[in-house]
Amino acid sequence: MVEGREVEGRLAEGPVRLQGRLLVEGELRGGALTIEGTRIARVELDERLDGPVIAPGFVDLHLHGFGGCNPLVDLAGMARALARFGTTSFQPTLFPAEPTALGECCAALELAASKLPRGLARVVGIHLEGPFVNPEMAGALPKRDLHAPSVEGLRAILGPATGSGRMVRTLTVAPELAGAFDLIAECTKSGVRVSLGHSKSDAATARKAAKHGATGATHLFNAMGPIHHREIGLAGMALTDAALHAEIIGDLMHVGGDAIDLALKARTPRGLCLVSDALQGAGTGCDHFHANGRDHVIRDGAAYYPSAVAGDPPKLAGSALSQLEMVRRLVSRGFVSLADALTMASTTPADALGLACGRIAVGAPADLVVLSAQDLALEAVYVGGVRGA
Repeated sequence: MVEGREVEGRLAEGPVRLQGRLLVEGELRGGALTIEGTRIARVELDERLDGPVIAPGFVDLHLHGFGGCNPLVDLAGMARALARFGTTSFQPTLFPAEPTALGECCAALELAASKLPRGLARVVGIHLEGPFVNPEMAGALPKRDLHAPSVEGLRAILGPATGSGRMVRTLTVAPELAGAFDLIAECTKSGVRVSLGHSKSDAATARKAAKHGATGATHLFNAMGPIHHREIGLAGMALTDAALHAEIIGDLMHVGGDAIDLALKARTPRGLCLVSDALQGAGTGCDHFHANGRDHVIRDGAAYYPSAVAGDPPKLAGSALSQLEMVRRLVSRGFVSLADALTMASTTPADALGLACGRIAVGAPADLVVLSAQDLALEAVYVGGVRGA
């Protein structure tokens, strides 16, 4: 239930009251909240109240495109499309490139982000998936664009020491590579969050990287060594050490349901960040699209590209689902409770970045999704108190 005067794309003229089942501290509780301006002004819990599901807006730490849009070409279109699927904050994620060229891309993206109108999903930083990762675990990343970890390479990306760091917030690094620990320490000094991934690291090296300042794991299980009973590797370390917030792709194609169940039992929803790892064909309903120099086909919510080896099956490239679609899929197939899935899509990734959003609490930003209790259809979305996009 929504009460109050609203105009789509603008702040409401007065308070807006939403009533339903609120996601509060990881639980769905009957209640109501009031939006005043850009923030949540009141929260009233009352188990007698019912209605739609009201949760914090989703925070996507890792996606390369959405709604037919590439962030370097049409960031506003991508942000508008994401808001229409309930994602209110995101880190546009760039593929590897030569550090100086990658830095120029980040500078252009930072400028585009500063011009986004209100009501669209907000950019909360840039995620660089490389170039400082292991070529043997490149996955869908082009090996030709990977580089050895170096402080000099990082400085070329971030630009002048007196600058903003070009909005780079997360950098995926393979810790086993020579120079990685110096790079991780420099990232920590520069305010860049390090996420470990595309890596053959053993558990001891991953723990050492965490001591140097790494705080994340990029798409858990994917592009990292398997868990073995004598060497659990990066994946095992991310499952057993709370030092890392672990991303997990929830399309049930990148990670099977049993592995998601294992990760939840090991880390709980407050240690797992549901990410889309979406490519630009996501959110369009298309079957084929072209991105990053490759033709892709979408099958069961995941995107594939042809193998370079004749006769080999297509290669998994990324997801074609939004976070909301992943929530629906995980819940409908019985792998995750609704409260846990919503927490993984909102509160946990917000905490991973140290953001004030991602929770329903007095004073928190009014970034919210309103979902039908019957089928989790998106009924309304608010970004900083602005409804719609």
